[in-house]
Amino acid sequence: MKRSFALILTASLATITNAEIIQVDIMGTVDFGGVPNGQWAGAQSGDTVVQSFQLDSNVFVDSTNFPVRGYEVIASSFSLSIGGNTAGMADPYPAGLTPYFVIRNDDPAVDGFFMTHNIDGFEEGIFTDEAANLDPTFGTIFNVAYEQERLDSLDIMGAVGTYDFTGLSVFNWGLSDAFVQPMGFIFDEWTISVVPAPSALALIGFAGIATTRRRR
Repeated sequence: MKRSFALILTASLATITNAEIIQVDIMGTVDFGGVPNGQWAGAQSGDTVVQSFQLDSNVFVDSTNFPVRGYEVIASSFSLSIGGNTAGMADPYPAGLTPYFVIRNDDPAVDGFFMTHNIDGFEEGIFTDEAANLDPTFGTIFNVAYEQERLDSLDIMGAVGTYDFTGLSVFNWGLSDAFVQPMGFIFDEWTISVVPAPSALALIGFAGIATTRRRR
């Protein structure tokens, strides 16, 4: 029985360890523009903007045409706060579309990241649950391109770190409403980090309790 418990625990920990959850946080301020209605109508230049979401390092799609990889955004983790007013991801999400956070590596001479529904296309952004004027809901666009040496691969684990304007060649962050970008943001910095795995620690703790009980 002791051996079986150890094998189960080892297998469970291996599964948790291999499934890394990645946190993306983008911090900045409103740069220009505004919207006429809804909770963001009063936002002004200089107001704080924070966009956050999570990804599973094992859930991705590689493009067959370009050196890019799209990691699916975990819907329940997404939030966009403008001036302290926060929206989540569109729910239900538009049929047939999947929100991706995309990594570019040597594409064709830059490294970078963008948000889209089409990994073979452009930075279309992803939809929030805040009602818009042209589209049913506002989208959020995020696109940054850095010098070619910034990334070594399309592996999100290799992209963990803090990013600012160092080596930046192009960026665009803001709200979208169909073909219009009614509000633009400017970031101070943004980060890609690994979320700690409390479930793994809980299993270790449980193993310790079980061992103690057997000894007693």
